[in-house]
Amino acid sequence: MRQMSRLPLPALAFLLGTACPAFAGFQFLDLSQAANRGLEESFDETVPGVTDLREKNGLKDFPVGQREFRGIPFKVLDPAQHQGHSFIALKGRAKPDFPQGVSIPAGGLKATELFFLHTCRWGGTASNVTVAEYDIVYEDGQVAVIPLRVGVELENFWGADDTPTSPLAWWHPLKNAGMGVNLFPWKNPRPTVAIQSILFKSMAKMPVPILFAITASDQEVSLSLESPKPEKTVQTDTQGWFDLSSGSSSIQGTALDMSARLDAPAGKHGAVTVQGDQIFFEDGIPARFWGTRLAGDWESWDKEQMEKAGNELASQGNNLVLVKFSEANDLTGLKNMSSLVEALKSKGIYTCWENTPTPAATVTQTEKPIPNDPAVIPAGLFNFAEGSWAASETVGNNILGFDDSPMVLDPGRSLPFQLAQKRALGNPAVVQWSASWPNEYSAEIPLILSAYSTFEGYQASIGQVFSAFEGATIIGPGSDLENNPLWSIQWPIAALAYIRGDLKEGRLFVEDSGKKTTDDGTTEMLKTLAHRSGLANGKAGYRTDVSGELKAKVQPKLKTLVSDSGQITWQGNVGVVKIEAPRFQALIGFLSHRKFNNTAWSVETPNPFGALSMISLTPQALSFSDHILVTGVTRAENTGMIYNQAKTKIVSLGTGPVLVEPLKAKFVLYRFKKDPKLKVRALDQNGKPLKIQVPYRWVGQNLSFSWVTPAFYLEISKK
Repeated sequence: MRQMSRLPLPALAFLLGTACPAFAGFQFLDLSQAANRGLEESFDETVPGVTDLREKNGLKDFPVGQREFRGIPFKVLDPAQHQGHSFIALKGRAKPDFPQGVSIPAGGLKATELFFLHTCRWGGTASNVTVAEYDIVYEDGQVAVIPLRVGVELENFWGADDTPTSPLAWWHPLKNAGMGVNLFPWKNPRPTVAIQSILFKSMAKMPVPILFAITASDQEVSLSLESPKPEKTVQTDTQGWFDLSSGSSSIQGTALDMSARLDAPAGKHGAVTVQGDQIFFEDGIPARFWGTRLAGDWESWDKEQMEKAGNELASQGNNLVLVKFSEANDLTGLKNMSSLVEALKSKGIYTCWENTPTPAATVTQTEKPIPNDPAVIPAGLFNFAEGSWAASETVGNNILGFDDSPMVLDPGRSLPFQLAQKRALGNPAVVQWSASWPNEYSAEIPLILSAYSTFEGYQASIGQVFSAFEGATIIGPGSDLENNPLWSIQWPIAALAYIRGDLKEGRLFVEDSGKKTTDDGTTEMLKTLAHRSGLANGKAGYRTDVSGELKAKVQPKLKTLVSDSGQITWQGNVGVVKIEAPRFQALIGFLSHRKFNNTAWSVETPNPFGALSMISLTPQALSFSDHILVTGVTRAENTGMIYNQAKTKIVSLGTGPVLVEPLKAKFVLYRFKKDPKLKVRALDQNGKPLKIQVPYRWVGQNLSFSWVTPAFYLEISKK
């Protein structure tokens, strides 16, 4: 996790010209010629007997002069020096006589970012409606348009709060209400081209757009996280949760260790090739990859770190890593490419490059920027379909906003649906996906993606990011695999089920992305998830498999489906996904106080949300296997974490240790016959045995057992 620092703000410089110098690296734009309203002027009409309209207007308390909001300097016009005017107010339905647009000179400045201090009155407009815009007019004649929508880029003055892209900059309380102004940062896509002017334009909708100031920066700046509005906060009741002691971060040599299952060394079957829509090795063996992305700091790893990374990645079951080379053409980094490939391929891990470094001026003719090795998959061979769930907005270690919704309740936005919709039939089926923390339901991610990657016949499925070596003392923001026990604990199970191909592939369903139905597309969405799906894009030879259509069960009113293989059931109405294969069973979602039962196992748990699985570590089905791993993951968070009341923002990330909600569950494993030699033992998060007895007994030919705290796995074997 990398800390982003705010830029230093030295003393004020003299203010000259149209775009005035402000602090070092910043410039103020001059709004004085366009400003048309003063802070003491009320927007509300005079009402006999009502004396507090001017106070309710709230703008009279807005600070003027050179001020800092969220760490960004601004110059707000002092009405005493500008004919009573401080800001620009444009036309709206309630104020039809205000100007529809004004032009603000920029004086040819060049900017990496622009920061707008703005708000609106009468902002009761849907968030998909553009109510105003900023037109950035460059000196070469090109124009960049910034749409302004209430609740997105700007906010209503009354009841103002943070939006996903525009945090609150100033807030003023009055009685039971609050008023405020927001700060909208905009990254300039053309930072080297001079800006001639900025046109502030109203769409003449209900809202009256208001602009106080614009500041330009010559580099990217992190906004301060300190909000002017007192937050109403909540904390999860973690009483009874247990500490997650990281202990040894290695699972090597345990039942979780998947390294022996990788086909090492990578490259032994020759180079990876694409033949039509399939991926093969050079010797004709079909290729199948499960893996992760490497964070950008790999270029600074020494050989010891590379070896350690290779061991961790292999033990987790990864046989491919996706790697990006930075823009810097550093000779050490280029040489590290070969070292990284060597460290990984000995473990059976292929390296897929996202890009090729150019130009490599420091590389001699005898040195190649990309190693010529069959364990290397060159950039451009794969075209990954991508999906992201609950992406969080972070600044350093701080989380400004996130989506706390569960995927199991929303199949139409889920990662499997996103990926299927981006799959182009006729090309190799390769996907990469990510999910961000602190979504409290993130335990759902690995097992669902493993099952769907197998069912969809994806030949490569790449998820999350690998970046750390030490056990994390707290869960960090973002999608780092090592920083979230909810993902890392399930990763070896997900990898094994996928690489081994425990689920059947679905029957082909050719999507029609433009098709509309009477149920607003729900039927088509469920069909997509019930089959091996993709877009033909006009290519001949792809037809929906009618037999698959007959086998799948889709219930649009309940948002429920059973896949055409019969092995995946998604109950979107209650938020439960069931995975049922001979060697792999899983239950994910809202499982509380319901009994789940099939021919392989039965499960009962009082926990509100969880991801439970049972997998055979042998080639035999669960009813015959003599080595089985049971996994249970619930919820986890840092000690003392504080959320805003809506649980869309982290007020305090908290401290270590990580706290885990204890799992309570009863299982019955249905067996072909009783085997008294089988025993059940508890394992910690690193696969090490715990000194705690697991209650289990044979009931006829079936094995009944209960979960124990603080286990993360139960191992069933003859040990």
